[in-house]
Amino acid sequence: MLKTAFKRRFCALLCFCLAAPSAVPQDTPSLPAAASEFARLILSREGSLSTLSVTFQNLSSIPPETQEAMQNAIFNVFRGANVKLVKPEQSPVNVQITFSEDWQGYVLIANIQQGAVSHAVIKKLPRQQRAQSQNNPTLTIRKIPVWQQESPILDFYQDNQNLLVLEPGQLSLYASDSGQWRPRQTLGIPHQAPWPRDARGRLEVHGGEINAFLPGTRCSGKISPPSLECRASDDPWPVDQGLVAFFSPRRNFFSGLLAGQSAGASVAPFFSGATWQAGDQRLWLFTGTDGRARLFQNDLATPVTTFSGWGSTLAAVHTTCGSGWQLLASAPVDTSRADSVQAIEISAHEALPVSAPVDLSGAVEALWTAGNYNQVVNGVLYSQTSGRYEAFTLTVVCNQ
Repeated sequence: MLKTAFKRRFCALLCFCLAAPSAVPQDTPSLPAAASEFARLILSREGSLSTLSVTFQNLSSIPPETQEAMQNAIFNVFRGANVKLVKPEQSPVNVQITFSEDWQGYVLIANIQQGAVSHAVIKKLPRQQRAQSQNNPTLTIRKIPVWQQESPILDFYQDNQNLLVLEPGQLSLYASDSGQWRPRQTLGIPHQAPWPRDARGRLEVHGGEINAFLPGTRCSGKISPPSLECRASDDPWPVDQGLVAFFSPRRNFFSGLLAGQSAGASVAPFFSGATWQAGDQRLWLFTGTDGRARLFQNDLATPVTTFSGWGSTLAAVHTTCGSGWQLLASAPVDTSRADSVQAIEISAHEALPVSAPVDLSGAVEALWTAGNYNQVVNGVLYSQTSGRYEAFTLTVVCNQ
């Protein structure tokens, strides 16, 4: 659902990448040498090349001066091999080199285009401190299945007695009976305009009061007695605690215009967002439709850092572990692949993995913070293998 254009563009190259940290590591001086090795790797894969064009894109935290040194190192290797460097329109072979990052370190990617044929050459540069963090996770994510069905699930709510499942055309209510969910009632959701292809929805229940948000539609009602009234609406949707944003009714993302406590502020269009308090600092993180996640601190004027290679879905969770707040984020895969979720902590503008990835049976469609104290994340996935949607919860446990 959320795996749209930006994921298709980068997924084949970055499916193994989860995030791009913001701090420049101590091994930065070795990057030009690694770039030289990468250029030699390209030449060894491509065989004899006499002419090519080279362009660069930096999606990492590598500073401009280091990027320039790496580019020069690559140019020097090509020239040393008697390869003539020309403009793209003059070359039969075009090489686009991307500097990216994942949890373990930098990732160098060369997308080589020759006529109608293209392929990639990839070199990973591991960082020891990342590897140690990954090998010794401090948290464990626990997944609990809640409900499965063949029709789409947009969002859900559960307590000890009730399960509410929001679907594109209805809200289904179930009651707990001897540990099983039994159908109780189905409430229709009338709407005038057709749903967008990848419809999304948001369900909130407080004190038995129901509020459901769908593209161009808002519904309100009660669990008991079951009732639901719907109307055309462009009201903003609740995204996270105190974070409210306007949803694009004909698309599957938020426009970037915020409401509620942040009324008047705007950010780049995004798929999902989270906000949390870190000491005396208020933080926000948004996964943009352009494939970049933007971190804001204390105000929403300008991001303090940008991450690349994230999945489109994330949610904040409050725990007794680490800093007290973690992000559960999906991997950057498309809907044809199984997904995973990993816990991340933001420290000094850097994204640090604090759990092993939890592999899932399908692609994550939604993650929303839930529970009385924001200690649970509700998730929805779709499995192409089974053809079913699954509602599930995620919680975080501190490792001893």
